[in-house]
Amino acid sequence: MVTLLLLAMAGSALWAVSVYAYPFRPCRRCEGSGRKHGSTRRRFGPCNRCGGTGRTQRLGSRTAHRTVLSVRSEMAKERQRKRDRKATDRATHPHRLHDH
Repeated sequence: MVTLLLLAMAGSALWAVSVYAYPFRPCRRCEGSGRKHGSTRRRFGPCNRCGGTGRTQRLGSRTAHRTVLSVRSEMAKERQRKRDRKATDRATHPHRLHDH
């Protein structure tokens, strides 16, 4: 039971990493060509689903990117708080600088 749970967690972690690294997949409607199914050389129309790019976003890719960005911003805020605390300590206790 524990092994199955660990395998499920590892699989979901790998899926999350792959969604973050490769957020787009070929469009299913146009099969990645970017053109409507009935398009010819004379009559060309971009695919309605992908807008002519041939790619669509994978399920969960927006969530994965937003999560990573929020974690990064929280880490940056914490680093800034530490810098501010150090600067405040130096300003209020300048004699501590000579102790080192």
